[in-house]
Amino acid sequence: MRSPLPALLPALAALALAGPPSASAQDWKGSGRIEGEVTDESGKPIPGVTIKAELPERGGSTSLKSDKKGRWVLGGIVAGAWNLDFEAEGYVTKRITVPLPAESARLVPVKVPLVKSGPPPELVAASKRAEELYQAGKFEEARAEFLKLLEMRPELAPTVNQRIGFSYIQEKNYARALDYLEKVLQAEPGNQQVRAIAAQAALEGKMPDRARDLLAGLDISQLTNPDLLFNMGVNFLNLGDTPTAIDYFAKTIGADPKYVDAYYRRALGYLGQGKTAEARADFQKVVELQPEGDMATMSRKALEQIP
Repeated sequence: MRSPLPALLPALAALALAGPPSASAQDWKGSGRIEGEVTDESGKPIPGVTIKAELPERGGSTSLKSDKKGRWVLGGIVAGAWNLDFEAEGYVTKRITVPLPAESARLVPVKVPLVKSGPPPELVAASKRAEELYQAGKFEEARAEFLKLLEMRPELAPTVNQRIGFSYIQEKNYARALDYLEKVLQAEPGNQQVRAIAAQAALEGKMPDRARDLLAGLDISQLTNPDLLFNMGVNFLNLGDTPTAIDYFAKTIGADPKYVDAYYRRALGYLGQGKTAEARADFQKVVELQPEGDMATMSRKALEQIP
């Protein structure tokens, strides 16, 4: 029979190299105790919260849950600095460290408030009410709700002021709309969409100078909606500023080369300036892009009459 000694030698050597044995997974067990209560921000108990307990110095860990009253007890533990992670769905995870100086120590119960993740329910409710009123066309009531929302969360001012400004546009109260939209631009000077809408509101309200001031800071390349550009062209055309109107129709076509209305309106602008060649080219483009309909019919008649 072969001796088992040679077979044991590699294992013994490995143990020697590994050094003294590490702390056992049960090395954190003792007679100590930490207890407490977990609540929401208002002090209401939160049941079913998972508490993960870890004692790094011993390498031990365990977990437990809070009861129906939000209470929890971590018992049968050794002394040390315990890390406690509190986790619950809908709340931000919170970590605290509780030092237990001795196993015989009896600590004051630890109260742990958790913060809800996401916006507070009252904020969500207020926002929902305001939007429902807005969509129902009850703009005055919607503005009252938006202002309440602003009192609750001043940091939402750009978004709230934008909605209030849009509500005034719906009522064709362009001066008041600009008051709020310009507040948005003070906070977000790079908001090109709001700048364009504010400029359009100024034009609709027969305030061309104010519109030009807004348009001076407009970065056309950031606009993704050619309708905004087209509407500004129409407004300048209605104000009798044909050169600026033509410029905006050109920008509209640059953003969307198949924007039929922009070709038609630009053709009318060119006709007003006596630029028949340019007008003819645009009327022909209208017929090419949209052979049927009123604009095509009017464009064909114009082409027949243009020398």
